[in-house]
Amino acid sequence: MTITEIIEHAKSILIIGHQRPDGDCIGAGLTLRHVCNKHGKSCDFVVDSPVPTHFSFLPDFASINMQNAHEYDTVICVDCADHMRTGKFEICVRKAKVSVNIDHHCSNNRFAQINIVFPNASSTCEILFDMLDALGEIDDISAYYLFVGLSTDTGHFRHSNTTTHVFEIASRLTQYAVNAGEIAKNLYKNTTRAKVQLISRAIQSMRFFVDERVCVICIMQKDLEECGCVLADTEGIIDYGMMIGSVDVAVCITEQHATLYKVSYRSKNIDVAAAAAVFGGGGHKLAAGCAVHGKYEDVVRKVLKSVTDGMDI
Repeated sequence: MTITEIIEHAKSILIIGHQRPDGDCIGAGLTLRHVCNKHGKSCDFVVDSPVPTHFSFLPDFASINMQNAHEYDTVICVDCADHMRTGKFEICVRKAKVSVNIDHHCSNNRFAQINIVFPNASSTCEILFDMLDALGEIDDISAYYLFVGLSTDTGHFRHSNTTTHVFEIASRLTQYAVNAGEIAKNLYKNTTRAKVQLISRAIQSMRFFVDERVCVICIMQKDLEECGCVLADTEGIIDYGMMIGSVDVAVCITEQHATLYKVSYRSKNIDVAAAAAVFGGGGHKLAAGCAVHGKYEDVVRKVLKSVTDGMDI
């Protein structure tokens, strides 16, 4: 059954993105919402987190709901590696008559009735493009959203997941009403003074281990509050660690509360999905995340060990 056949047979549709949504998640969700509307189906797109405001340039950004959802007969999850990433909306997945899981994470646990998972894809938007293009469903609006997801999950075509197929898709998408330069400006040259101040603090917090092969960045709640930022503003800060030539792995540890920390890993060559899995997390070989309980220095020690256990030292 194709994705459009699933939509056609549905009475009520809920699209769920993952907590702390990124551009791929948002682009995929808005694409599917648009396709549903084209087929005369009303649907809701929800995430159990504040949506980063730097995506507010997207058409229909305001339609993303993070508050409530009623019961739906069909639920489509996008970019969610497991059911826990849907947050409070996980109950909607369990209650749905039809549940669909569209994702590209190698750690995906196939939690839905229908699982469309391609770990070798650069992004969920790449998977959606292939599905929708084959059905003749791509138009100016969906192309715009898909390009945003493709751009963000490849680091604007700089990461190692930027394959020949990714460039082919990008080329195809720019044949629609997609201004790649304008999208890049909105995504990468449109930050706030508050976030720049947070970046400054994050850079000053950097600690280096294993002959500067591992960089650990710390962001505390106090930093967010004093800079006037929210958790969503930490997105992309880990890349400043990855800019350093000697660094193989960068880790960003963000305080949620006194004994819980969100941990993001990025790597140039080491399997950090395995490191995140130590704490019940996951992701991709070169980009992963998890949550770790404990006091800060203990968390640093445990996270550092999860990285060095996979290194040749």
